[in-house]
Amino acid sequence: MKANVSEIFESIQGEGILVGVRQLFIRFSECNLRCYYCDTVTDREKCKDFVSRKTLRNPISLEYIQSLVDNAKCVHSVCFTGGEPMLYADFISSLRKTKPFYLETNMSLPEQAEKLKFVDYVAGDLKIREAGNPNYEELLERTVRSFKILRNCGKRLTFCKIVLPEKFDGEEVLSSAELIKDYVYCFVLQPVFGAKLDEILRLQKRMIEFKDTRLIPQVHKYLGVR
Repeated sequence: MKANVSEIFESIQGEGILVGVRQLFIRFSECNLRCYYCDTVTDREKCKDFVSRKTLRNPISLEYIQSLVDNAKCVHSVCFTGGEPMLYADFISSLRKTKPFYLETNMSLPEQAEKLKFVDYVAGDLKIREAGNPNYEELLERTVRSFKILRNCGKRLTFCKIVLPEKFDGEEVLSSAELIKDYVYCFVLQPVFGAKLDEILRLQKRMIEFKDTRLIPQVHKYLGVR
């Protein structure tokens, strides 16, 4: 089994409630969504492995990734990110979990989510309409289904990340968040560059009424690390 991977590296987690923990990152190529603010560069042809200091040609074998997972030292967990890692759910589910698995996902593929119930952490996105993806109502419905499948529970910590651009409809964000409040440990509001902090703080205050809600920017960008 093989998968298209754009990058492999070790760094700190820069988003969400586990900010600062050291992880091995497996960044898959390709995504099924097109959010206008996405700054992730993916390469379908080559994979840069910063751990082994190699440039590899895609696709990458399961055995190669397994060896990196097994040999990673002093890491909290293995972060599967992208792109969209759920596109490679079969690949991820075929790996032996010799370290805790942390899944960063847009939560738009509930059929694939069923295959990943074994992961230890889920950082799931709630995309807002202003992200620019078509068929928003369908996307929201699929997102709710995915959160229900990968809900926070005793064996898995699941939180919801909401990326907020300069313009957003606070009322719609509130109503969407209420649909998944029972499935998550907490919400994380993540502003993009240029977002209006006063509006986000007002939104946080209202969301706290029904669920713990935290404002956490992309810390790794402030630190200048990958």
